[in-house]
Amino acid sequence: MVDSFSNSYAEARDKFLAAARDAEARIHSYERDDLKGKDGERLACDVAVLGADDADRAAIIITGTHGAEGYCASAILHRWLASRVADFDLKDLKVVLVHAINPWAFSHKTRATENNVDLNRNFLPANSIFGRQNPSYDKLVPFLHADRLDARDELAAHLAYKSFLDEHGWHIENEAWAGQGHRPDGIFYTGNGPEWANRIFRGIVNEHLGATKTIGFIDWHTCIGRFGEIVYLIFDEEGTPEHKAAADWWSRGEGDRHAFNAGTVPRYEGLLCKAIRQELPASRIAGAVIEFGTVDEYALFRADRLDRWLRWEGRDDPDHDLLREDYMNVCCPRDIGWRRHVLTEGPAVMDRLIEGVLAWRE
Repeated sequence: MVDSFSNSYAEARDKFLAAARDAEARIHSYERDDLKGKDGERLACDVAVLGADDADRAAIIITGTHGAEGYCASAILHRWLASRVADFDLKDLKVVLVHAINPWAFSHKTRATENNVDLNRNFLPANSIFGRQNPSYDKLVPFLHADRLDARDELAAHLAYKSFLDEHGWHIENEAWAGQGHRPDGIFYTGNGPEWANRIFRGIVNEHLGATKTIGFIDWHTCIGRFGEIVYLIFDEEGTPEHKAAADWWSRGEGDRHAFNAGTVPRYEGLLCKAIRQELPASRIAGAVIEFGTVDEYALFRADRLDRWLRWEGRDDPDHDLLREDYMNVCCPRDIGWRRHVLTEGPAVMDRLIEGVLAWRE
């Protein structure tokens, strides 16, 4: 059952494209001519479109915003295309599947782009200024930035991190996670301008959704939440029609705030999903960032430190590739039970999106 999962970007891309062709999807590939993948392979964001081109309702599903997390999402798309797409009459709906919007990071099994930009902090509105200082992030640099990798240091850093936030307030973590524009060597970096993937995604939205009046979306992620938990992050204000629609699709209450130590969802800046409304302000749009939980908070803390360290201080470490696989096992666990859960629940979550968009009324 778990053969929908892949071990490399090239394998994931081949599986997605084959399943999309078998489903008679219309395929559009947006290739990178300036970069190659980890193994020298060509990189692209591939889009498979199903249903009526002139439909005024659409569902868009995005994978690979945080590169390494795309392996889970790619498996979901593959399984849905292979086993569920035939269950729907798509004459009144367009389905747009975006595979590996951040292909370089997907291939290199890391979170951020080739410029160390967190793509989910890069979609700032047109009137925003890149390079914003984030004092809360600076407060956490002594814990998040490692000079060397050692189990004793990891534990000491995490204990010090928790003690600091217990004393000064866990809201600091949320503020740091929101995004920072002044540490190019750090985590959650917004960049100093729109990344390649930012420009490509905005183009995809306009090309494939430009004439669509009602849009539902999923941006698939992993790591947030307990092992095996599905966390739904709906960023529209509670009480709005958009929030109610998305909450109804997935039978959610007030939101999954418990997934964050501060008890509230961070006020992220530059989320990819918000670019859909930025580009199509006249359309009715609802959806969620949906996370499959993978590890406890200590393992996630270590993974964030490890990913950053491998990009900088540890780039020439003799065990670099083995450590990169350790990071991958946090983003997409090799655990068979977890993978079976993903392949059962992920396509079902997509089904509910499609059913919800078709049924959405004023």
